[in-house]
Amino acid sequence: MPRYTRRDFLKVMGAGTAALTVPAWLYAADAHTEKLNFVFILIDDMGWMDAGCYGSTFYETPNINRLANEGVRFTDAYAACPVCSPTRASILSGKYPARINLTNFIGGYRPGKLIPAEHIRQLPLEELTMAEAFKKAGYATCFVGKWHLGQEPYYPEHQGFDINIAGSYRGQPPSYFYPYERGDNSLNLPGGKEGEYLTDRLTGESLKFLDANKDKPFLLYLSHYAVHTPLQSKEDLTDKYKTKAENLPPHERPRFLPEGKRQARQVQDHPVYAGMVQSVDESVGRVMKKLDELGVANNTAIIFMSDNGGLSTSEGSPTSNVPLRAGKGWLYEGGIREPMIIKWPGVSKPGSICSEPVTSTDFYPTMLEMAGIPLMPVQHCDGVSLVPMLKGAKSLDRKAIFWHYPHYGNQGGSPSGAVRAGDYKLIEWYEDGHVELYNLRKDIGEKNDLAAEMPEKTAQLREMLHDWRKEVDALMPTPNPRYDNKKKGTKDGEFDLLRNAAVDGSVLGYTLRAHWKKTGVALKKIKKALKKRATFKFKLQTTAQDATRNGFLAFGNGTEDKDLVKCGMYLGGWRYYAILDGPFENPKMKTCKLELDPMRVFDIEVTFDVQNGTVEMTADGNTINMTLDRDIDAVTHFGYCTLNALTNFSPVEISGE
Repeated sequence: MPRYTRRDFLKVMGAGTAALTVPAWLYAADAHTEKLNFVFILIDDMGWMDAGCYGSTFYETPNINRLANEGVRFTDAYAACPVCSPTRASILSGKYPARINLTNFIGGYRPGKLIPAEHIRQLPLEELTMAEAFKKAGYATCFVGKWHLGQEPYYPEHQGFDINIAGSYRGQPPSYFYPYERGDNSLNLPGGKEGEYLTDRLTGESLKFLDANKDKPFLLYLSHYAVHTPLQSKEDLTDKYKTKAENLPPHERPRFLPEGKRQARQVQDHPVYAGMVQSVDESVGRVMKKLDELGVANNTAIIFMSDNGGLSTSEGSPTSNVPLRAGKGWLYEGGIREPMIIKWPGVSKPGSICSEPVTSTDFYPTMLEMAGIPLMPVQHCDGVSLVPMLKGAKSLDRKAIFWHYPHYGNQGGSPSGAVRAGDYKLIEWYEDGHVELYNLRKDIGEKNDLAAEMPEKTAQLREMLHDWRKEVDALMPTPNPRYDNKKKGTKDGEFDLLRNAAVDGSVLGYTLRAHWKKTGVALKKIKKALKKRATFKFKLQTTAQDATRNGFLAFGNGTEDKDLVKCGMYLGGWRYYAILDGPFENPKMKTCKLELDPMRVFDIEVTFDVQNGTVEMTADGNTINMTLDRDIDAVTHFGYCTLNALTNFSPVEISGE
């Protein structure tokens, strides 16, 4: 099937011929009608088991539970991807991530045995978003919170939202506390006061929008940054859950169990994460209360969803998705099955449960039909309206739901695809092509692989998955020529010293992956020490998101951190070209402000005059100089360095004498 765009849609609607052929709903109306209002609440990284109505006994979520009691709770609801940006794009476009080629979180890149598939880094403006459809139908539209669907000009205000509050390229906040900053990195959220918590602030901004638009149809899209890292909750809530955790009875199962090369949390008892969940729940309660106060609750649909599974195998592993397997970044159920609730006053039966498999592409057609807006099958071609289910139907006319994740996740997952058809789910792993088959009705924890026992069913689902990939023109990962199975990458053969890091192949040459919260270094020894002058030429591209973007050439007359001069850039919280001398914790530093796209590939040249102790770095026409305070009599080692990040480097061209 071709990739349809906004332009295609307008052609279908006859926009280029006569205005009379365009349906009246496409023109915004000022007069208030009894159109159904919408509040869409999207939580970041919230797991399927992270609410009381889904089985959690540690996290306290009375307001989410109330929403479930007043609406329809979906037990088999899925995100279109196990990481955030693709799922967010699927909601707004009604298309699978593979169809628009936005298959990884924006800013993500991690090679391994395979080089990940190329992907775009924004929600294309050519897509007619759900918000644009509602805006053209006369709705006031407001986006609040996490966007993470591209840099300018791809922000919410260019994608159908009248108002954008705190939505940008960032995938996580620098801090959850006012002024929401870390270094020069901030959310650009003006106002606020000391002690203010981000989840509360975003809720307050949402309530202001509701106050101002109570007399007109509205779409409020409240997209919380919570419960994504950094793990930060209000002190009183952290203390509350510390006490609760201390009083829990002994756990019947281990706290962690192996999942691939990672460890997956098996119990929910993280006090900070619990506090973050409670703040999200309080946000839901405040929104529901405001709708009641304004007298519009009976004419407002509320939708609650998460963008991917709970974080259970990495970055602190704060939650458990048990009985589901794994979590965020994996195509096992823990990474893609989500808590989802829809309240449609006067239509959906309060407290009802729907066990039909549904997915995030379904919101677009569902909300259009709920609002009485004509469907746009050319645009939301991968979604199915859930209105029949909300009215009590037992099933949908859909054969299967598909996933395509041709990337290595930060959380340990590897390139893979999946299909669910009925009770059966097949996962195909792209590194070696092996498949796993599970009956989810009998084995929700995906413990019993049926692929060998049921070859016909396995072949059937595998063929479905392959046919679907061809239909959507899904891009696949490719073999990594620099990967060595025995040596696990290039580190053993090409570097003389590795500290707190691993090195893999990448499209540039190398990827240096620093250990969690460590300074990672990969060095080579120069055969003949350079005692007069050393010149280094290389390319650099950062891949980790937000404040962790950084990468440096390292050189010196020793291998300890204190012996190394580092030349490169911070591209996260600070955005500087930088020359550093000495350890990361307390270096002498010379910097130059950087205003370029942090996702680009940078060309860098560094010259060190050994005898005069001067360093000159030129990056894309910008030059900075620094004179060292110490003597380095010769350059004996050079290589790469990164702080708590993952960065791509080309091989270094070195010359001198």
